[in-house]
Amino acid sequence: MKIIKLTAENVMKLSAVEIVPQDNLILITGENGAGKSSVLDSIVMALCGKATIPDEPIKKGSDKGKIVVELEDYRIERSFTKGNSYLKIENSNGSTVKSPQKFLDDLIGKISFDPLEFMNQKPEDQAEIFLSLIGVDVKALDAEEEALRNERTMVGRDLKKAEAFIASHPLFADVLNVEEQSIGDLSNQLTQALQYNQEWDRQQEENEGLKLHAAKHRRRIEEIDLEIKKLQMEAESLDVEINTMKETYREKRDYLEGHPKWDISDLQEQMNNLEAVNEKIRSNRTHLEAAEDIKETKISYDNLTKQIEGVDAKRKELLSSAPMPVPGLSFESGRITYNGIPLAQCSDGEKLMISLGISMALNPTLRVLRIKDGSLLDEKNRKIIYDRIKDKDFQLWMESVSSDKSVGIFIEDGSIVAVNGQAVA
Repeated sequence: MKIIKLTAENVMKLSAVEIVPQDNLILITGENGAGKSSVLDSIVMALCGKATIPDEPIKKGSDKGKIVVELEDYRIERSFTKGNSYLKIENSNGSTVKSPQKFLDDLIGKISFDPLEFMNQKPEDQAEIFLSLIGVDVKALDAEEEALRNERTMVGRDLKKAEAFIASHPLFADVLNVEEQSIGDLSNQLTQALQYNQEWDRQQEENEGLKLHAAKHRRRIEEIDLEIKKLQMEAESLDVEINTMKETYREKRDYLEGHPKWDISDLQEQMNNLEAVNEKIRSNRTHLEAAEDIKETKISYDNLTKQIEGVDAKRKELLSSAPMPVPGLSFESGRITYNGIPLAQCSDGEKLMISLGISMALNPTLRVLRIKDGSLLDEKNRKIIYDRIKDKDFQLWMESVSSDKSVGIFIEDGSIVAVNGQAVA
């Protein structure tokens, strides 16, 4: 269903305009401020209702205005008075349609869709329109994926912290199975060793003293031998004492020989190295604990990755079963793609073709589109548009700034003054 006739009187900048389309492309031309946009806006105002009607739709200096859009089977009339608007729809047999605005809402889809506007929208806005078009709601899946990705990011941060932490606590193989020791224990052992050695030195010194004392007694015996008769009793007593001393000496000597001094160098070395060894042992313990944490964290990270892949698979399944308005069009990672390439990276021609395809899909019944900034299109893109709408049998109303009256429907001061170079009386 297309527009077969448009009439507008005293609307916006238009005085009196009547257009009967002769082709799929209706090109409205004229200089800036002539009323070109008012032609396209009048179509939207007539069909879309209050949300698209400005506060002052009537041309300045007039008391009332009117827009009539004639389709193959319907005549749509929207009239304006100061502060009010009225809508009337008649079908081909002259009967009036009840609830006219609801009828239009059901009929027209998104008549105001402009392919160029779509091309210039943000990717997230394009994605929302596209998903609405193909009837796929991935917001819940997007939210689930975002939550999983946020959680995975947090887990990834924990993983990096754990890896940095374990890197600062290396594993020392030489003390892997050694328990951490207390320096106090070694200190006590050293004290005992020092006390033992001190006592050993004392006894050794005492024993040496006995040896020297015995020698002295021998000299005395020699003296006594000279006086043996007179000192026999003293000599015998001293002899007994000497024998006793010898026995004591031998016992102490044997004891000292069987109980040598403790070697404290090993203990001292252990004490000197103890803190370094204990530091290694503590590092090993921390390293092994951190290794377990990293193992669990990696498992959690991998599980979240699998869940994200599952969400992505669900989204792909939904999109694969949805009808696409343009072959090769898809929706991946929250953005529209064409043959696997993001829409933003496509050529201008591809973007235009895709935008046209989406706009046509959004207007399946009333096959009418509009482009308000046709001046931005070069000849190549205009041909792409024309060939596309001709092939799909759509009607495109497009305005373009121009002072050349030989092209299109030329508007001047709110009225049509020429059509393809032919003056209008």
